[in-house]
Amino acid sequence: MICKQTVAYQYRAGNEQTVDIEIKMTILLQIPDDDPYGDVGIEMNFDPIFPEELEDEFYQRLRNGVHGGIALSNVPILPPDNMVVKILELKVSPSLQSIDAQKYKRNLGYLLEATVSGIVETLLRSSENLRTGNEIYYEG
Repeated sequence: MICKQTVAYQYRAGNEQTVDIEIKMTILLQIPDDDPYGDVGIEMNFDPIFPEELEDEFYQRLRNGVHGGIALSNVPILPPDNMVVKILELKVSPSLQSIDAQKYKRNLGYLLEATVSGIVETLLRSSENLRTGNEIYYEG
């Protein structure tokens, strides 16, 4: 099963920031039907956009978002397949090189992680609904 979602949004971090930052992200979730192993693969298939000194930190935030989305999905048992999450597109405008990415790295990191988490959660819940016919809700 393959599911794909694209989101785009703008934000302004704090009153002192004078530039709106726009983020566009596309994620593909793939659950092969014939693979007997339970594992989560994460692929970063987008053009490099992060300043070198912040690259590892931002990539970790993206990975955290994938695992957070899986946990938040409330899917009772993950399919016994290799699940692959591919981040196909990630664009930040203006470019991270043209703004003070170091100054906004905490906000940007959080937004990237939360965006990935939300997309993965939605795709996983939707694919589980298509696979089983069950609607998945939070129990509180």
